[in-house]
Amino acid sequence: MKKMLEFKAHDGEIEDIALSPDNKVVTAGRDFQCCVWQQDQLVTGLRWHENLPGIPEKAYRYQACRFGAVEDSAGALRLYTVQVPHKRERRPPPCYLTKWDGKSFLPLLTRPCGSEVISCLSISDSGTFLGLGTVTGSVAIHIAFSLQRLYYVKEAHGIVVTDVAFVPESQPGQELLGSHEAALLSVAVDSRCKLHLLPTRRSLPVWLLLLLCAGLIVATILLLQLAFPGFL
Repeated sequence: MKKMLEFKAHDGEIEDIALSPDNKVVTAGRDFQCCVWQQDQLVTGLRWHENLPGIPEKAYRYQACRFGAVEDSAGALRLYTVQVPHKRERRPPPCYLTKWDGKSFLPLLTRPCGSEVISCLSISDSGTFLGLGTVTGSVAIHIAFSLQRLYYVKEAHGIVVTDVAFVPESQPGQELLGSHEAALLSVAVDSRCKLHLLPTRRSLPVWLLLLLCAGLIVATILLLQLAFPGFL
């Protein structure tokens, strides 16, 4: 527990901090900055809004940052950040999720994730899912690939969700998951801990999809032949 390094990273409160496997540190502060550090040397500052015209530079601040693996891609790394509105408005603007390349720290994808202010972020062991908690007590699960929302419970807690964590994808965790694809634990200021289960997504095999397409083509040709005799 010996302190190895201390340096000033931000002006004011630090909202979140994440450590990469190669010992880079990412810090998100209330000063609108999200910085990547190697020891106490600044590597780069993240700029999520540069490719989104119409968003002023200080309209949003960084709330959370987490590193995650890339499913089926050994050694690859992604950084995920959450941006929330700096000021509360009567009609709240959306919060945003951004996915970054974990080596170059270039933005790969940004998507809105609802108008409820995000309070915490978690990544599953495989890097497949993102878990989000909000200040209004809601909980959501997004898929990391497209940042699309797969699961949402409005006001699962009565007040601010302070942390979310995925059940580990080890053997004991698999026993708890059962037939579900992921399990997320959420804790909040209401002194409750809740378990959220994501049902396994259904998918069609490629051969069945091709068969359906072929059947649709044949049915279309037959209907055209009935409607227009002599079509063929």
